[in-house]
Amino acid sequence: MAIDKGTIFGAGLALLLATGAIAASASAQTGTAAAPKKGPATHPADTDKDGRVSKAEAQAAERRAFTALDTNKDGRITLAERQATAQAARQANIDKQFAALDTDKNGQISKAEFTAVASRGARPITAMGPMDGNSDQAITQAEWDAFSAQAFDKMDTNKDGFITQQERVAAIQAARAAAAAAAAKKK
Repeated sequence: MAIDKGTIFGAGLALLLATGAIAASASAQTGTAAAPKKGPATHPADTDKDGRVSKAEAQAAERRAFTALDTNKDGRITLAERQATAQAARQANIDKQFAALDTDKNGQISKAEFTAVASRGARPITAMGPMDGNSDQAITQAEWDAFSAQAFDKMDTNKDGFITQQERVAAIQAARAAAAAAAAKKK
């Protein structure tokens, strides 16, 4: 099963957002427009909570994400590591949702039943995609960095070196639209 660039970009974007791969830089350092209000709308990785993301901070966060995914610390992310990480994330989500649904804690929702429902539609990772620049079924730090820089540049639509909340939302919407179009094309 092949994964197209639109699907990978969406997955990469989701990974960026889920792993806190984007951090912010203070607007005072750049002399650009005033920062938006701080609050719950800022991204969790927005360390100074100014609602903007500098490329340098995003790269540092991406390095942390790569290190977390490279579980055997050999400088490469293999298909097995991606699959194991995805499975662990799915299991953590299942456990959290089960606990939330079993509000009276009486065990009326069996975990087996819940897992069957929560796992519907989960897509297995079967290929490394365009992040694997040399198609060797492993992602090196250099390949990860190049893909991350490309994703940052694509999200930074006004090319000011920062990703705002509006740019993040637009990128998520574009990734969802691309994934929907790819799914519709397969039908």
